Amino acid sequence: MEIELNSVVSFDYVLTAPDGRVIDQSSLRPLTYLHGSGQIVAGLERQLAGKRVGDELVAKVPAAEGYGERTGKGFSVSRAELPPGMEPHVGMPLGARGPDGQAMTLFVVEVSADGIVVSSDHPLSGVDLCFAVTIRGVRAATADERTHGHAHGMDGHDHSHGH
Repeated sequence: MEIELNSVVSFDYVLTAPDGRVIDQSSLRPLTYLHGSGQIVAGLERQLAGKRVGDELVAKVPAAEGYGERTGKGFSVSRAELPPGMEPHVGMPLGARGPDGQAMTLFVVEVSADGIVVSSDHPLSGVDLCFAVTIRGVRAATADERTHGHAHGMDGHDHSHGH
């Protein structure tokens, strides 16, 4: 079966930066996602379309098709506004609410004695990515997976939604 819209795909990967530094990799088990649901970066998802189990590829993903270009915009948050005992570090994700009340993730980009600077830029924004990928599994999504918008594992049964 080829990877297409609403396929549940499982793959191993090694993600490297342009300098060859390993940024991330699958570890004990492959990454599983619902193709077409936006769960992985767009540039990688596009390059996986049409692949089959056993296929290997090197997918070069420009920043614009990965985590986007870096905006460089950020704002300061004083230590008094942070939760008690929080020890922030550069790259740390923080849950926040936007002006419209929408949930969003901010990332710590600077830490000082007075507070932190946060930005909506993902730590990998502005970085061209290279994924070495091996496809481990492809199957049609179940009706529940299509409704929920994500995979429930390669067997379709490892995610209960609290039911």
